[in-house]
Amino acid sequence: MLDFPGVPEAVRTALDKLQEDLVRAAGKNLAGLILYGGVARGRYRPGHSDVNVVVLLHETTPDALAAVAPALRSGRRAVGVVAMILTPAEVKPTAVVFPIKFLDIRDYHIVLYGDDPFADLDVPREQIRLRVVQELRNLAYRLRGQFLAAIDDGPKQTTTLANLARPLAVELIALLRLAGKQIPTEDRSALVFEAAAAAFGVDREPLARLAALRAGEPTTDDLPTLFGRVFAAINKFIECAEGRKEPPA
Repeated sequence: MLDFPGVPEAVRTALDKLQEDLVRAAGKNLAGLILYGGVARGRYRPGHSDVNVVVLLHETTPDALAAVAPALRSGRRAVGVVAMILTPAEVKPTAVVFPIKFLDIRDYHIVLYGDDPFADLDVPREQIRLRVVQELRNLAYRLRGQFLAAIDDGPKQTTTLANLARPLAVELIALLRLAGKQIPTEDRSALVFEAAAAAFGVDREPLARLAALRAGEPTTDDLPTLFGRVFAAINKFIECAEGRKEPPA
């Protein structure tokens, strides 16, 4: 049985079963099974975290997908398995389009079966920069809408800010990497925020409050004011990412 610290036995058992079922169902068409996300990071949160896997198939025809559907459905029902299905040849070109997600998988993944196309994955620097800018702007624009939707609802505002913490931390890890800054060895949002605030001269206090909200700590903050300070921090990070554009060759 797989052994991941802090991961419930039910998850380990379900992953063992998923591997066995996929090998049986797909046969030689199964190129690999790779675990990523919270379980691979050692940050699995029961009741909150999905169990993310990459299923590598040599062929992804309707018949090939139908063959693995029962195994994936069973894993989803048992422990919330969410599968990304790719061919091995699709990994590198897809990483160019989704560099932040795929570099995150590269840094935190566990091979459960077969090949590992993420081990030597690399993405052009400019693609990373463009994606960081895009994702940070997307977070800012969505946050505006969510603030309006929760304008008179304090608990909903709190939840909105708490849910922003992790996606923002992921983008800031990419921004730190892009700028050649040190990334915290321990993958905690609070540490990422502290490192990014120091590296780019951004107010650390609203970021620290986001991390505290994500950790479930109670707040006495004036939430509209906190929203405003978070908006300002994100905008500063966007400016930093945009300023990392390399001159034309």
